[in-house]
Amino acid sequence: MSDTRNNYDLIVLGTGGIGSAALFSAASRGLTCLGIDRFPPAHDRGSSHGESRLIRLSYFEHPDYVPLLRRSYELWDELDPTLLQKTGGVYVGPENGEIISGVLGSAAQHKLRIDKLQTSDIPQYTVPEDHIAIFEPDAGWLPVERCVKTHIDQARNAGAEHRYGLSILGWKPQGDTVRVKTDAGNFSAAALVIAAGPWSNTLLPQLDLPLRVDKKHLHWFRCHDERYRHGFFYELAHGAFYGFPASNGRLKLAEHSGGEPVRDPLAANRDPSPQDNERIEAFVADYLPGVEPVRLEHKSCFYTRSPDDDFILDLYPELHNVAYTTGLSGHGYKFAPVLGEVLVDLATGKGSRLDIGFLSGTRFK
Repeated sequence: MSDTRNNYDLIVLGTGGIGSAALFSAASRGLTCLGIDRFPPAHDRGSSHGESRLIRLSYFEHPDYVPLLRRSYELWDELDPTLLQKTGGVYVGPENGEIISGVLGSAAQHKLRIDKLQTSDIPQYTVPEDHIAIFEPDAGWLPVERCVKTHIDQARNAGAEHRYGLSILGWKPQGDTVRVKTDAGNFSAAALVIAAGPWSNTLLPQLDLPLRVDKKHLHWFRCHDERYRHGFFYELAHGAFYGFPASNGRLKLAEHSGGEPVRDPLAANRDPSPQDNERIEAFVADYLPGVEPVRLEHKSCFYTRSPDDDFILDLYPELHNVAYTTGLSGHGYKFAPVLGEVLVDLATGKGSRLDIGFLSGTRFK
């Protein structure tokens, strides 16, 4: 797209999973807006790639996420009702463990349906004797690259500009506006949203956020067993593992716990890890009897983690028109449309009707 303007109502820095949703939210309100990214839509350099992401409503991480999730479910359906695949989700863990007790607690507080399972109900999953299994019918999965592209395509259809291949050199407030400097020129806007994932501290250096970037591994194994039609999440003594419904003879799974700290995601080795391979192969052998021990594909992605693994979502200190999010800690993509909506609300001075106080960036000060 040729350069037709340099001044906008709102600019989004980073158009990955969350930034693409913010761009769509701004454009759908009739705002003139620009999204800027170093990479093309649905790239594989950050956190929003790898075919699929789980979505869960009864949230074990914190019950205060549930209202955000309810709004996210609504927004996914409004964006494109074919995106969210509601297949249900199986949870396996100790009854008093983080996952089972967290799911049941969120379900009780928000009146969500959770079914208790017998091991005979799910012979495709091995449930240890001291663990229980429960089922959430509202859980499912999202085709992540398609979701990112849909947000960007619909933002463009609503009038947004999206420019990639640009390096963002910095930004600064300038009176009532914000000025963004790139290697292709300068742009200004009345409001700014920053959703930079692993590069957050580069664009938010004065906040000195206590973030850590971990490299994570994704695996696809051969599976023709049609019983694997739900997402699943295991909490075990040696780690937490999750997976997706089998499709086209493949089943995707990964370890949620652990990770390899990296300083620069662009320079990180993307090869499989022998240690991770050993752990994931042992998980398949011990707990997924219908999955064949044949790895078909491997990819890596990155978690940008906060110290407590909860999101950071806030206005930039002392600026009423700059909103940011980071530290999604490997469980943020399902929230993309609601986070995009809230970011635009904050940056344009509307405030959020949802309770986001527990995600404030000031909690680490």
